[in-house]
Amino acid sequence: MARYSLRTIRNKAYEAGYKVCKGFQHYFYNVAVVRDCNGESYTGYIVEDLSTGFLVWDCYDSNYDHLWTSEDVEEFIKGEYEKAGISY
Repeated sequence: MARYSLRTIRNKAYEAGYKVCKGFQHYFYNVAVVRDCNGESYTGYIVEDLSTGFLVWDCYDSNYDHLWTSEDVEEFIKGEYEKAGISY
């Protein structure tokens, strides 16, 4: 489970030069929302690198976007803080 709230994670990401967006998983080929066998949509996160304007690889792939969980986002941002030598 995530250690911080989504707001805190977004603030920490912004301080590290990233933007976190929560949304539904989509297929890239037709932008339809991905649903399970019960019709429930999958919620996930994407992370944008603000210095380049591109999404971070692994939060999307060649078929879907919004693949990360909040734990994945927090782990990525924590790693970026460690690379920069900043206390998370």
